[in-house]
Amino acid sequence: MSLQQRVWATVSGAFLSMNLLIVATPLTVSWPPKPWEIACSLTGVIIVSIISWRAIERGFAPVQKVARQIAETPNLDDAAPIQAVPEMPDLDSIVDAHNNLVERLRSQRRATLTALIEGQELERARLSRELHDQIGQTLTYALLLLQSIQDGADQEQKVAMAQEAVRTSLQEVRGLAADLRPSVLSDLGLVAALTSLATAHAEATGVVVRRDLQPVPDLGWAAELVVYRIAQEALTNSAKHAQASTVTLSLHCDQDTVRLVIADDGRGLQGSTPGTGLASMHDRARSINAQLTITDNPGGGTRVELRIDRGTLPHDSLPED
Repeated sequence: MSLQQRVWATVSGAFLSMNLLIVATPLTVSWPPKPWEIACSLTGVIIVSIISWRAIERGFAPVQKVARQIAETPNLDDAAPIQAVPEMPDLDSIVDAHNNLVERLRSQRRATLTALIEGQELERARLSRELHDQIGQTLTYALLLLQSIQDGADQEQKVAMAQEAVRTSLQEVRGLAADLRPSVLSDLGLVAALTSLATAHAEATGVVVRRDLQPVPDLGWAAELVVYRIAQEALTNSAKHAQASTVTLSLHCDQDTVRLVIADDGRGLQGSTPGTGLASMHDRARSINAQLTITDNPGGGTRVELRIDRGTLPHDSLPED
């Protein structure tokens, strides 16, 4: 029996029971009603209410059964498929929708974990290359220079060259440390960090970076780090994949909404398949309940927009008072 039929049967049954009670009894009501007549009428109302309640409870038992199955789901890993209720086919669509939602969430989480692991491995590989190809070779060169000083020839020049090699390695180590955790963000704030990022990107790639960075309220370290990393990834993509010559980096605040926009004049998306970098950007945005959109610019190029509602930031991302 469908839900509509159950409701109709319950209401009709209650109405029929009340009419049968009136017809089957020889009771009449005078005017003004006597006390015993009022008592009989109230008793009838109570009896009909109890019967109606029991009928409604029995009729909606399948709905409550499905609700209990959903409520008893402990977590996404242990979520078993909700079983359909044969007595109420109308619930089949709700059961199917719930089961499909659970499966989609599992698939999305698997994809997110895969992207996260791939991102970690790529970062580790990059650090390994940096340490081996740059710092390792420079320190090896400095060590060889120091060992050759024992020969006694050109000692001052070799010491100076070794010192320069060590200084170069120190700068490379500081650069790696800044990439892992940008100190300028915690020391000088978000606007200064984005300004430094834009300047460094322009110097490294030759891409013209136009800045429109306005002061914004304190978002907390976690949220500001997300803004910084998304801007960093978007600038990298504009030079590496989009082959842009000009990029605009803007940061604005409209009441409680902070908006970061990175727009370039490159090739645009052109149906490209999202990679680990884009997945990481979306994951970072979701971690602070922000909205990230990546679209083609009407005039060409790619537009990355991050919208942060300060009222929906997670508690651990909020600035300390």
